[in-house]
Amino acid sequence: MITPRATRLVRVPDLFLFRAALVDLACEGSPFDARRRLIVVPTRAAAEHLLQSIERQRLTAARAIVLPDFVTPGELIARLGERLEGEPRLLAETEREVLAGAACRAAIEAGNEPPFHLRPGLVAEIVHFYDSLQRHQKGIDTFERLSLGALEPGALDDRGAERLVRQTRFLVSAFRYFEQLVDATGRMDEHGLRRRLLATPASDPWAHIVLAVGDAASDREGLCAADWDLLSRLPGLERLDIVATDAVVAGAFHERIHQLLPGIEEVRISTDDPRAPPVLIPGQGGGTTWTARDREEEVAGFARWVRREMQHESANGVTTLDRIALVVYRPLPYVYLARQVLQSARVPYQMFDALPLASEPYAAALDLVITCVTGNFGRSPLVALLRSPHFRFVSEDTSLSPREVAAFDRDLSEAGYLGETEALDRLIAAWRESPRPPKGFRVATVMADVARELQPLRSRAPCGSHLEHLLAFLRRYERLPRADDSSRPRQMRGRGAIFDALTSLRDAYTQFDALPVDFDVVAAVIRRWVESHTFAPRTGEGGVHVVDAASARFGDFDAVQLAGVVDGEWPDTPRRNIFYPPALLRELGWPAESERLDGVRAAFSDLLRLPASRLVVSTFTLEDDAIVAASTLIDAVPTAGLPIAEHAPTTAPRIFDYEALALEPVAIGALDPIARAAAARRIEAVRERRSGMTTGHDAVAYSLSALERYQDCPFKFFAADVMKLEEPPEDQPTLSPRARGRFVHEVFQRFFEAWDARGHGTIDVDHIDEARALFEKVAEPLLAHFSDAEALLERARLFGSAISVGIVDVVLGLEASRPTAVRERWLEYRLEGEFSLGASEGPRVSLRGVADRIDLMDGNRLRVIDYKSGYPPNPKRALQAPIYALCAQERLQQRDARPWQIDEAAYVAFAGKKPLVPVVRAGGDPDVLASARTRVIGLIDGIKRGEFPARPYELRICSYCAYPSVCRKDYVGDD
Repeated sequence: MITPRATRLVRVPDLFLFRAALVDLACEGSPFDARRRLIVVPTRAAAEHLLQSIERQRLTAARAIVLPDFVTPGELIARLGERLEGEPRLLAETEREVLAGAACRAAIEAGNEPPFHLRPGLVAEIVHFYDSLQRHQKGIDTFERLSLGALEPGALDDRGAERLVRQTRFLVSAFRYFEQLVDATGRMDEHGLRRRLLATPASDPWAHIVLAVGDAASDREGLCAADWDLLSRLPGLERLDIVATDAVVAGAFHERIHQLLPGIEEVRISTDDPRAPPVLIPGQGGGTTWTARDREEEVAGFARWVRREMQHESANGVTTLDRIALVVYRPLPYVYLARQVLQSARVPYQMFDALPLASEPYAAALDLVITCVTGNFGRSPLVALLRSPHFRFVSEDTSLSPREVAAFDRDLSEAGYLGETEALDRLIAAWRESPRPPKGFRVATVMADVARELQPLRSRAPCGSHLEHLLAFLRRYERLPRADDSSRPRQMRGRGAIFDALTSLRDAYTQFDALPVDFDVVAAVIRRWVESHTFAPRTGEGGVHVVDAASARFGDFDAVQLAGVVDGEWPDTPRRNIFYPPALLRELGWPAESERLDGVRAAFSDLLRLPASRLVVSTFTLEDDAIVAASTLIDAVPTAGLPIAEHAPTTAPRIFDYEALALEPVAIGALDPIARAAAARRIEAVRERRSGMTTGHDAVAYSLSALERYQDCPFKFFAADVMKLEEPPEDQPTLSPRARGRFVHEVFQRFFEAWDARGHGTIDVDHIDEARALFEKVAEPLLAHFSDAEALLERARLFGSAISVGIVDVVLGLEASRPTAVRERWLEYRLEGEFSLGASEGPRVSLRGVADRIDLMDGNRLRVIDYKSGYPPNPKRALQAPIYALCAQERLQQRDARPWQIDEAAYVAFAGKKPLVPVVRAGGDPDVLASARTRVIGLIDGIKRGEFPARPYELRICSYCAYPSVCRKDYVGDD
């Protein structure tokens, strides 16, 4: 039985009367009437703004108001179902998606193979398509008849049509299995609830429903055809009011509403004293719009406008900040930009719009755990998990320090660790046997336990089991924010939303789908579910509003800026259906694109008269470095009949910290006290020194590798040796260059120690085979510490292969080619202290270093050999070999009280065309030694003076520098 009802279309000329009509309808009648009234608004933010309008207009100290219920179109059906006898239990969205996945597999098993690979994201799209069909009042049989009727005639000749036929048969089968599975649960979805609402009268029905939304064909937040059909026949509903502006009714909505609700009565609300339109603030050059470079500059322009308006509030009709709004078509990315820009401009703001759940910090923490598992516990995912502030990993009840984590990161990189728990266990076993375990050893043992705890997720198991294991891990290791942390409420709400989603997915899969799957499938399900949901924390308690266009219609503002009016956003690009072309969708009830565009134009026309006093329309030209065009809706601004301010506003004073510091003259008076004091110190310091200068650095002793780094680029030395910044570790398929260098040096040290222990000095042609055999014997214990793959690779580097010569053959060949008698070898010899470097009258310098090899030969001659696992340095700029030679000469002369002669100083390089690169050639070269001495003294003087400009010896050094994020590259090339 259909209850007799009054159905009215309430027409209003503008948004001011639109809000007034809604307030009147919401508050009319007795308190009992209000509790039987529903107000349907597009968003929860719209409900908040409408509630503020009611409070402003109707609430007084002497009078209380009983408010009706506010719902969005997505909440309407469930709210209507709450008043049914024995409130029906609805299936959660997670449960419907799980049932749909099972239905798709059943359809495939029945022989209806789809023309695509079934993935979790596609299952969600299939559910969405099923819901769209039902909302357009197209059942499964109708869908099958219309689709196959259009596609089958061309399927024999058209491969595309043949694929669509197979797709249709699969979808029809999946939809039927889906409905069977839903019925088997004894519960219902929104479509079943609509049928129940029409068949079963409620004991206490809603008597009055007020619609402040349009039809879904022209309003993205509007009601679908099934909703209109329900409201036209809902038992117990006595009155239905649809409130719309003249601009909306003038489009396709007027004809459509009469088709949806035949016999609807039209009522017009007007006033004898219409409100004057707002004044349009012209842009640069007198245009009707403001044009910014990008979105950030656009929001900055809004902040300047707000500050300017509040300086002249009495003249402009703007009373308080909460009467100003930044209106955007979609909240993202403006909600993030507004948070940064408006805070920097010290403009308070408030937002009601929902944010993506994926943007919450706890969602990022969950993704770290997922990445760790799917990345097979690689170095980067493990370290990222360690560094997350949302987790706490301890060893013996002690938290792991950041220094330990950084050391662990570097240790893994140098060891060539790329993942797998077995590889991590082998690495830990090798470190445990080492006489000096690395600094990251304690962290490694903790993370090995963590990896083993997550290891079961890498095996196939039911999705519910995977999710239960993941939830248990999160609960065990999570670190909750402190009670006094200002961000705690939002973080806890975000955490609660994530846990609710995971728990809902776990329960749904446990109850309806026990099929074993890989964790990659689970990860895809989790990420899709988190990314498709929103989170609605209210931001701010006062200040300017940042509001979306659909919600702004319900707000009462004095000044408004319509922002981001660019092509592709006003109007937005419609959501594309991935299954069928538009022509076929029109047969299935989908609206025409022209209807949607009519609705967007009508809504924009209304927004041009939204504020009471001032209006700005703004656009921008760049989006991610791509040029974007202004929206065609801009053409409606000049013809809207708005009065235009006589003069464009002058440039506002500096309101951002960067403006105060970057523009001349520097004005630090507007900064907060701490920033002002820091800026004053910085300005004074800059005035006293040249670019690239700082206070001098005086080390106890200078390593030659550090001095070579200063020689290549002073700033690189400053970053590495003064600021102590470590180079970011990188994933290496094998040992890192540094670790390989240590390994090669240790192998050669042990070899020459064993060779000398046998009483051999010189390696000549007759002893090469013996030396090579000894080298193999010495290297094997060291190679045993590596994995099988790494050991094979390093063995090939040492001893060669069918296509390459090994390092051992290079070194032994060089030794045999110069059979000079060696009395003694100093291996990995530490040189540390003050040295005159061969100039007794000159300054003494404090140096430290380790010489790879110093050969002491007959005739009090010495030879320095330095091994390089990569390419050798430029002999004209090399420091280590000649300076080690000078230091060794001085040390020997002090020991023996007699002169020693530097016979040779050279590099043996394992990469490049020439394995032997002499710096001091055989017989000695005083000029080379003197040049090296002079350069070292000059470098140390520059360090002591604090000269650290970014001045690389060769500009190509910048391409592989480890410190680009802190380097002042604008100094490069300065004198």
